[in-house]
Amino acid sequence: MTTVQAERICAALRTALERQCFPARLHSRFREAANLDTPLGLVTLLSPRKCLQPYAVRLEEEMDYTVLEPGVLSLGSRGIAVDGAVAVSFGASRAVDLHLTPGPAPGAEGARMVRQFLAAAPEEGLARLALGRSDGLYAGLLAPRLETLRRAVRAGETETAARAARRMAGCGPGLTPSSDDLICGYLALLPSGGAWAGMAEAIAAAAARGTNDISAALLLRAGEGHFSEDALGLIGCLRRGGERRALHTWLLRVASFGSSSGYDFLTGVYFGVLDACAIGGIRID
Repeated sequence: MTTVQAERICAALRTALERQCFPARLHSRFREAANLDTPLGLVTLLSPRKCLQPYAVRLEEEMDYTVLEPGVLSLGSRGIAVDGAVAVSFGASRAVDLHLTPGPAPGAEGARMVRQFLAAAPEEGLARLALGRSDGLYAGLLAPRLETLRRAVRAGETETAARAARRMAGCGPGLTPSSDDLICGYLALLPSGGAWAGMAEAIAAAAARGTNDISAALLLRAGEGHFSEDALGLIGCLRRGGERRALHTWLLRVASFGSSSGYDFLTGVYFGVLDACAIGGIRID
């Protein structure tokens, strides 16, 4: 069996693997990614072109994921083994911290730029909600539920917010339904102290119970404060009040994820900016 080298690995995953070796099984595979079901949750293998995600590994070269189907899989600090032989080596990989640290809420200009960017989003997604439109099957269904979630968050009412997220979850087409992508983006801006301590985890856990395994894994990681490299770059740029060209570059990078998933994530970011500012006593019209 040819051993494939990992180039980058989520730092939280690397730390978890230092303690013990875990059994694994192939959960799903695609052309440029594969998911392993483990006691740590889903662990993702990504092709060299993909952006690093929480609890994921990006490979140095393409891999035939069918080699993971037969045999007994294990996941440990050395890598992924099939029947004891290393198929993916983590030895030379660089650990990347994908945890979002607390920071200031982005300002009004950032929110306006995100909304302006969303005006060119594909029609099949939820970006129209950021433009004040609720036409379309999924947008019409989700608009009042999103408003319930936002009111509860602004009021610091965790249980109500969690119930609202559960009613939103799993809505829309795609491997990660549109509503789940929106919730993940929204969680990236949620305050973490005071009345909002533990709220992100509660919202994520409630939504995860109403969707598929892959989307649930992303929601739970978002609830823990773990996001993709591109999402972290965008949030950092928004917080710094970065210049327009840099922000536009990050918006494009996030939007490129899936056919509409990136735009749906950005829709959540937009509403998250509005509500984070409102919680901080700043009104953005």
